[in-house]
Amino acid sequence: MATIKDIAKKANVSSATVSRVLNYDRSLSVNDSTRKKIFQIAEQLHYDKTKRHYKRKLKKIGVVLWCDAAQEIKDLYYYSIRNGIENGASLQNYQSQVIYDGQSLESLADCVGIIVIGYQQYSQKRLQAIFSYKKPMIFVDADTLDPGYSCVVPDFHACTRQVIDHFLKHGQKDIGMLAGDLSSNYDKENLIDFRFQDFKNYLTQLGLFNLDNVFVGQFTPESGYNALNDALDKNKKLPQALVVANDAMAIGALKALRQHHLRVPEDVSLISFNDTTAAEFANPALSSVHVDTNEMGKLSVCVLENIIENDFKEAFKTVVKTKVILRESSIN
Repeated sequence: MATIKDIAKKANVSSATVSRVLNYDRSLSVNDSTRKKIFQIAEQLHYDKTKRHYKRKLKKIGVVLWCDAAQEIKDLYYYSIRNGIENGASLQNYQSQVIYDGQSLESLADCVGIIVIGYQQYSQKRLQAIFSYKKPMIFVDADTLDPGYSCVVPDFHACTRQVIDHFLKHGQKDIGMLAGDLSSNYDKENLIDFRFQDFKNYLTQLGLFNLDNVFVGQFTPESGYNALNDALDKNKKLPQALVVANDAMAIGALKALRQHHLRVPEDVSLISFNDTTAAEFANPALSSVHVDTNEMGKLSVCVLENIIENDFKEAFKTVVKTKVILRESSIN
């Protein structure tokens, strides 16, 4: 496992700077280029990137993201998936053309296939524009069997229950969630985040669901901080345990809890999703649901290549195993 010291040495910055960047400390005076460099090095040291070399001409695949480059490094989950896709493309002798939100899709015309990261985050207009290129296509981190597209998804459904069972095992029945929604006009009872739906359904079965214990952010550290800080400023009593939709929001939540002198995990336990590199460097280190996002990205290239080479007509779903990694933010 890479250490903060390893990252700092390669990035030519101090260990303190690396620690503050990985904990999304926006008060740190460092430019976005340096932040991105640190995140990239952290991911590079976390994964083996052995590459093969080919002599034949490279074909190109398009990689479409729902966010811009600045948003991408606020949630390393998507960065790591995209990084894995680029690694897998290199191994399979493809060039990759990355297209962020707001950028032109015209280069897709020259691609032999398309990998789209996410699904619900896109407007219908953007999706229709992608579909119009009529290329072999798969989606990553979105179950798109119903719309008729092959996909690669993590098995977060089973892990949501495992997280809740872990809290219950340690006597924590008052369980809430810091859920995510990109829209500010969300319906709190029917958030589209599938993690929330699994959370709500399981706790309802157990007779433990309480809508007052649900807080909503927009998948960023700032929004996680704001959601809990606003509740605490209003003297709202927090539940004993929180399921958090991603590591980025969990890091923001930790900051809010510290400022209000609440101990983690003694007063509030947290288990988040994605287990990005930042999770292990948080203070305290985050318990998190792990999915090998780099491997998921690589796998998506293999799936796309099978579709291209074998001319598959029917959509299919590939599910990647997940597991709960327990660290300091939960009672274990």
